[in-house]
Amino acid sequence: MRIEPLVVIAALLSTTTAFAGDVRVPSLPQTVIGAWAPSADACVGSGPGKIDIAAKQHSDPEASCTIAWITVTASREGPVYSARSVCTRTRTGMKEDPSYLVVTPLASDRLLVRVADNSADGKFVTYQKCP
Repeated sequence: MRIEPLVVIAALLSTTTAFAGDVRVPSLPQTVIGAWAPSADACVGSGPGKIDIAAKQHSDPEASCTIAWITVTASREGPVYSARSVCTRTRTGMKEDPSYLVVTPLASDRLLVRVADNSADGKFVTYQKCP
């Protein structure tokens, strides 16, 4: 009977430590702020895939988004910034459902960005910083 309390305590400790790496921050760091694109050609004008990231906002040719909150999670590649945003369509002015911008800064002005959709299986693409 004495083993049961130890099992319960061990289960509770293992559950809480799984989330210990998640931290809320007030804004995106300087390392991700700027204009980013999947290629140098896309950096020109409002090229395909280009995104502009500020401390509390991000935009692309289709929408402008205000960040509601940011969570940072540790990973092998470095910190993963997940920003929950409310976006407004550029052409119509209509607000969209909340979306997420998920980025990981890499070395040499590179940024790993989850693109296409908000599903768990979204693809990550390496972006480069635009001049």
